[in-house]
Amino acid sequence: MKKYKIYNSRYQLSKKLGGAEVPSKPNVFHADIFDNRSGIWKRCAFLTRNTYDECQREADKYIKTGN
Repeated sequence: MKKYKIYNSRYQLSKKLGGAEVPSKPNVFHADIFDNRSGIWKRCAFLTRNTYDECQREADKYIKTGN
């Protein structure tokens, strides 16, 4: 079984700059795709797309094709 999580991309500043996280420009979305065939959820794929809908569509497609 596979599942995914989509989130906005962010950058983490260096410790010299306070280590804060800031949104990326331009705004893009990442999808972590997880698999539990071994009994433990592990990341098996990572996608980056320009829009949330495109990222969700590609993650669904990845899961349906069984990669």
